[in-house]
Amino acid sequence: MLLLLPTSSPAQDSISASTPGSPLSATEYERFFALLTPTWKAETTCRLRATHGCRNPTLVQLDQYENHGLVPDGAVCSDLPYASWFESFCQFTQYRCSNHVYYAKRVRCSQPVSILSPNTLKEIDASSDIPPTTMTSPLSSHVTGETLPAPGRLPASP
Repeated sequence: MLLLLPTSSPAQDSISASTPGSPLSATEYERFFALLTPTWKAETTCRLRATHGCRNPTLVQLDQYENHGLVPDGAVCSDLPYASWFESFCQFTQYRCSNHVYYAKRVRCSQPVSILSPNTLKEIDASSDIPPTTMTSPLSSHVTGETLPAPGRLPASP
């Protein structure tokens, strides 16, 4: 598969350059998703992601384009009301693929990322009188065969 990306980045195209690692604007996402339209192009990209993972050089280039040149480390947020944040950008892209929501957008988090960190969630669950619910996700790693937790939730500690 050959994935052709524009030679300039969205940051270069916008009047005010965006911070590397930040989400695209609505206009930038329109241009980005145009690369993945029609749907078969997004599906082809997802098959590549499923077979080669997020570290595939072609996908790294695509992910960098979606994040102003730098794939963020740590938690990211989405515009999906039922899955508003993910532990990593890779997990977000895998969720998009496995749930066929190819055109879901990454957005700025309304809360600081540190509030969304796994350690904070463990502390919140530990201090809560309500037993935590366990959610599973259809996401799986084709390399290791392990099931990934649903976005925004961590698996229960053994």
